[in-house]
Formats: sequence, C-alpha cells, structure tokens
Amino acid sequence: MKKEYKIGDKATYSRHFHAEDVEVFSRISDDDNPIHLDEDFAAASVFGRRVVHGIFTVSMFSKIFGTIYPGNGGIYLSQNTKFFRPVYVGDHVTAEVELLDLHPEKRIGTFATKCFNAAGELVVDGEAKIKLP
Repeated sequence: MKKEYKIGDKATYSRHFHAEDVEVFSRISDDDNPIHLDEDFAAASVFGRRVVHGIFTVSMFSKIFGTIYPGNGGIYLSQNTKFFRPVYVGDHVTAEVELLDLHPEKRIGTFATKCFNAAGELVVDGEAKIKLP
C-alpha cells in the first residue's frame, strides 16, 4: 500500500475488449443493446460494427483505483466521464489516471481519468474523487 502521494503521480492499466467479455458484461449489467451484441445491427449503425459498453470501458479505472493506485482499499467517491470515440469489440485500450489534487487530512484525491485506444486517440476523459486507503 502506497502511503505517500504526490500531485502528478500516474498509473495505467491496459486490456483487450474481447467479444466474450462484452457478452458477459451485457449479462451482468442487463444492457443487451444490440449495438454491443449483434454484428448485423451494429454494421447498420453509425459505428459500422459492435462497440463496447461505455461503462465497461470506464470500469478500467475501478481496477486502477482498487488495486494499482492508490492501491488496495481505494474507494470511489465520484466519477465524471465524457466519451469521445467508440471502443470497438477487439480493441486494446489503456486507462490512465493522474493525481491532480490531494486533501491529506481527508485522504481524498482528485484524479484525471483518461482512456486511449491503440492508436493513441482519446476515447474517454473525466475526473474522479477517490478516498485513499
């Protein structure tokens, strides 16, 4: 567990979004929008192919905050998110968080939260408040 936090600290986590993962997330979330699950439906959409649930992409930050930085015991207080580009089934995405502000007495950090696709394009941008362990 990291005990010293500094403005500018960063952490990342990367993953591939496989079709099976999207199907499992759909079952867990009950979001069975065909844009995520049906190749033919998605092909006729503005995206032209299946896209990953936006919230599934954002869940990458939960992995970082709960296990990587600030580490085991980090607790989500809030998350603001903007979606800039779709994440397609099969895409490789990297989530990045950066500590922007720190209130040591309350043990609360404010973080920039960003996701990038394999081409380095910003797909998600936002800000989170985390109760530090």
